[in-house]
Amino acid sequence: MKICVLCVLTMALVAGAESEPCSFSTFQPFNSYTNHAGNAVSGVVVALDLSTTTISNAMETAALPLSIFPTNEQRRIAADFVLGAGGAGSIELLRVPAEVKRAVSGAKKAMARSRKRAEKGLCTQEESDAFCAESEAALASYLDKQVEEGAITPAERTALGW
Repeated sequence: MKICVLCVLTMALVAGAESEPCSFSTFQPFNSYTNHAGNAVSGVVVALDLSTTTISNAMETAALPLSIFPTNEQRRIAADFVLGAGGAGSIELLRVPAEVKRAVSGAKKAMARSRKRAEKGLCTQEESDAFCAESEAALASYLDKQVEEGAITPAERTALGW
C-alpha cells in the first residue's frame, strides 16, 4: 500500500496547527525587477512614492530610486504595489497615461454623484443603479481597449479597480 508523503505531511501540519493561523490572503510572492544594468532585484514592493520604491525580501529591505529601472519595470513595480496590501486604492501611483486616470476618476465621481442624488431623492435608486451599471460597463470597455492598444497592462487594469 502506497502512502502519499505529501498527504501525511499535510495532515501532520494541519494537526499541529494549533498555534498562529496562517493568513494566505496577505502572502505575496517575490517578484523580480530588472534595472538598467541588467541586474535583478527580487522581493515584495512594500513602499512606493513618485521617486523611490522600497523592496523587501527575506534577507534585506532596500529603498531604491525608481530611475534605476526602465519604464516598463517602473510600471510593473507600481502595479504590484497597488495590487498588494500596501497600496490598495493608490491609483495615483500607477504609471498609466493621464487620460486613463482621468477616465477612471471621472467615472467614479459620476457614479458617486448618482448615488448621492438617489439618497437625496432627486432620482430613484433604480435609475441610479442603472446609470452606475452603464458607467461601469463603458469604463470596462474603455479599459479593455486600452489594454488591447498597449496603453496599459492587464495588471494595471486590475490595479485600477476595474
